[in-house]
Amino acid sequence: MNSSQRFELSVETKSLIAYLFVPLFIVLPAAFYLSLAGIHDVLKHTGKNYVDRIEDVVTEIEIDTTLAMNYLNSCEAIGEKLLFANNLRELIIVRDSVAVCSSKRGDLNVNIENILGGQKIMSGLHLYDIDQDEEQRTIVVASALPGDGSNGVFGVVDPTYLIGRLLDIEDTNVDKVTAQLNGKTYPADREFHSSTIHDIIKSKHFDFSLLVEADSDFITRRFVFGFMTALPISLLISVLLYLVMNRLKKRDDLAQDLKQGLKREELFLVYQPLVGSDEYDLRGFEALIRWQHPSMGLVRPDIFISLAEREHLINDITDFVLKRAYQDLNNGRTDYNLSLGVNVPPSYLHEEKNLLALIHYGQLFSQIGIVLTTEITERQMLDDKGREALHRLREHGMRISIDDFGTGHTALSVIQQTEFDYLKIDKCFVDTIGVETVNSAVLNTIIELGHRLNVQMVAEGVEEEHQAQYLANMGVHKLQGYYFAKPLSLKEIETTWL
Repeated sequence: MNSSQRFELSVETKSLIAYLFVPLFIVLPAAFYLSLAGIHDVLKHTGKNYVDRIEDVVTEIEIDTTLAMNYLNSCEAIGEKLLFANNLRELIIVRDSVAVCSSKRGDLNVNIENILGGQKIMSGLHLYDIDQDEEQRTIVVASALPGDGSNGVFGVVDPTYLIGRLLDIEDTNVDKVTAQLNGKTYPADREFHSSTIHDIIKSKHFDFSLLVEADSDFITRRFVFGFMTALPISLLISVLLYLVMNRLKKRDDLAQDLKQGLKREELFLVYQPLVGSDEYDLRGFEALIRWQHPSMGLVRPDIFISLAEREHLINDITDFVLKRAYQDLNNGRTDYNLSLGVNVPPSYLHEEKNLLALIHYGQLFSQIGIVLTTEITERQMLDDKGREALHRLREHGMRISIDDFGTGHTALSVIQQTEFDYLKIDKCFVDTIGVETVNSAVLNTIIELGHRLNVQMVAEGVEEEHQAQYLANMGVHKLQGYYFAKPLSLKEIETTWL
C-alpha cells in the first residue's frame, strides 16, 4: 500500500470535516465583524457624549462672554459676575491686541499678538497655548468686538476642567481622546490619526472633531467574547447541518432503494375486503401496496408513497400494482364477480400510454369476473384532462371511486362535473359515530350528498359493530375496515374469503 492510499480519507470522513469547518469559516468572520461593529458602536456613543459635553460648555461660555460685553469698562464687575464659573479659567477683555482685564486677575496689560499670531480676533472656537506653552493648550471661545479685529472677549476653558470633566476616560472603554480644531490638536503632543480601532465624531454645531480610540483590553474582551460565542453556535450549526444532510442522504438512499426495490420485486400487495352493509357478504377488495426493505424491514406506505411522488416514481408504482394484482388473481378462475379498487394518482391519467394501460388491465380483469375500480383521492384535484380520462375509463366498463372524500378541498361544482360511481367516506368521519363532534354532522351531510348524487357509498375504517350498524341504517352500501378484516396477503384471501 503506497502513502497516497494510506492517508486517503473516506467520503464520510470528508463530509464530517466539511460539516465541522464550513460553519466555522462562516461564523468566525461573522463574529469578528459583529465584535468590530460593537466596538465602533461603543466608541461612537462615548464620543458623542464627549461632543455633547463640550458643546454644552461652549454654549455656556458664549452666554458668559455676551454678559461680559455689558461690563467692558468695569473689570471689577466682570470679576464679580464670573468669579465662580467653574468651567472657565478666566474671561479676558482684549483691546488693541492687549489683554486689559481678567475675571480672576483683575486689570492687566499683556500684549497677546504672539498668541494671535498676527491674525485678527475671529468669533468662534479656537485652541490657544496659554503663555505659549503647548502643555497649557486649551479651548478658547472668542467673541470679536466691532472694529479692526483687535478687540474682543476671550472665554478660556480651564485645562483641568477640560481633562477632568469634559474628556474624562476613567471607567470607560476608551484609551485616548484627541480633539482637532482649526488644524490644531488637543492634547498638543498628539496627531489626529490612529493605527488602532477608533472613530471620529464631528460636532454638528461647532467646528471641531474628536478622535476616540478603543482601549486594548476592551478590544481583547470583545473579540474573545465574540469568538467564544461563535464556537458553540458554529458547533450547533454543524450538528444541524449534519442532521439535515444525513436526512436528505437517507431520503436519497431510500429513493434509490425504492427504484431498486421495484426491480427486485421487494414490493408486494395486500388486499382488504369490502363487504355489503346488509349481510356483510364479500363485494370486492382494495389492492394496497407494501414494501419489505431488505434492511429496514416493512416501510410504512405513507413514507414510500410520498417519496415516490417526490421522486416521480408514482407512475411506476401504479404500473406495478396493476401488473401484480392481475398476476395474483389470474389463477384460472373466471367467476369472481367482485370489484378491485386500485389507487391511481391524477398525474397517471395525464399520459395516454397510462390510460391505455388502465383500459387494457380493465379488459383483462373483466375476463376473470373482476370490475377494475380506479380510486382517485379527493385531495388531489382533477383537471379537465383528468375528468376526460375518467369518462373514457367508464366507457370501457371500469368504475370510478372518489377516495377519502371530505378531507380535501374539492368543491361541489367539481364533484358535479366528475363522472364517478363510488364515494368513499374517510375513516375520520366514521370515527365520529356515537361521538358528539362537528365531524359527526359532516358524516350525515356526506351520506345525504351521496344519495342525492345517486352514487354508491363505501365507508372506510369501520372498526366497531355500532359503526357498521349505523352506516347500514343510513344507507351506506359497502363497508371496509378492521371490524371485518385487516389487509390480507393473497394466501390469506384465498383461504378465508374466496
